[in-house]
Amino acid sequence: MVRVRENGNEFSGCMQTVRSFKQSLNPFLTAFKDGTLHQNLVSLFTKIKDLDAVAIRGERTVHGGMQTAAGRQLLETYLLTSGLRLDGLLHQRVVFDWAAGFSVPDFDGRLVSFPGGASHLALRVGWLTFDFDSYAFSFGSSAVVTAAAADKGTLAIPAPVVEPANGVRVGVVLARFVQEVNGVFYPLKKEREVTLEVIYVG
Repeated sequence: MVRVRENGNEFSGCMQTVRSFKQSLNPFLTAFKDGTLHQNLVSLFTKIKDLDAVAIRGERTVHGGMQTAAGRQLLETYLLTSGLRLDGLLHQRVVFDWAAGFSVPDFDGRLVSFPGGASHLALRVGWLTFDFDSYAFSFGSSAVVTAAAADKGTLAIPAPVVEPANGVRVGVVLARFVQEVNGVFYPLKKEREVTLEVIYVG
């Protein structure tokens, strides 16, 4: 029974982290549905919690795991959705700088894996500061930037003004394919046509 209580206590902490992390990303999560998202986060934060090398069993936390390089590495470049990873979608190098913003140097739309029916790729970048101990967070996002297969040149998304906060800095990218009809962009509905990926942890 001791082991059951220990596991239950740690699981409860992981679930609180999942709920709060999802709340922090709500401006992005409301834009699409992906049935794998919740379980993906549960799996991620359980693995990070297991890396807590300071607390005794039963008291390990995601916050403790995030104090390790391995824990931060698990979060960085984590794909939260069931679609392609960003590099498999773009096939070109991306650059993220917390202060400057997100860019794709020498962007070439012909390299992007456009699915049938898509006229544009829509990108939106988020700047999240998340305290894994208190669950407090600050979130800011860019406007949506669209790019067509014929577009070439540097694609740049400047960083927004983000409220200063304590915690781990997390950069995320929401990429989805859309179809332009009479000047209006309509998102494609398939889960695999949406990518939400962590690209920076600092």
